[in-house]
Amino acid sequence: MNQGRYTVLPTEPVTVFLIGLHINKWYKIHQWLPVLLAMPPMLSELSKDKSLGCLSFEMLFKYRGVMVVQYWETNDQLLSYAKMPVHLKAWRKFSKKLKNNEAVGFYHETYNVDTHQYENIYINMPDFGLGQARSLSQVNKHSNTAKQRLRK
Repeated sequence: MNQGRYTVLPTEPVTVFLIGLHINKWYKIHQWLPVLLAMPPMLSELSKDKSLGCLSFEMLFKYRGVMVVQYWETNDQLLSYAKMPVHLKAWRKFSKKLKNNEAVGFYHETYNVDTHQYENIYINMPDFGLGQARSLSQVNKHSNTAKQRLRK
């Protein structure tokens, strides 16, 4: 737990990758659960090998679905990981289970965020989100407001 106010200063670019699924037909668990279970091997690999470029991720459970927010050092590392063996194997299995499967939907979004184009605040929080991916700084008179944190 980080007591007080903390921020990650926007001094480095970051790639934010959102990936998730939406359960269209919750009662067809035999169709959507295998799709959901394709994700853990990839997350496990990313947790164990930081050289792949995934700085951190958060898994969020929402009504009728799951979303994983990933923070990457660079877009190139994200795209490179997509071609690696563990990912390709999981992706092929995942894609096969999605084909002709109206019980579950899938999405991903990628955002490449340059320096000074993001800001954040964490108050009395454990390391979370970008605050887990990058180094936290205690808020001071120069980083007290969102406008100050976004200043170049």
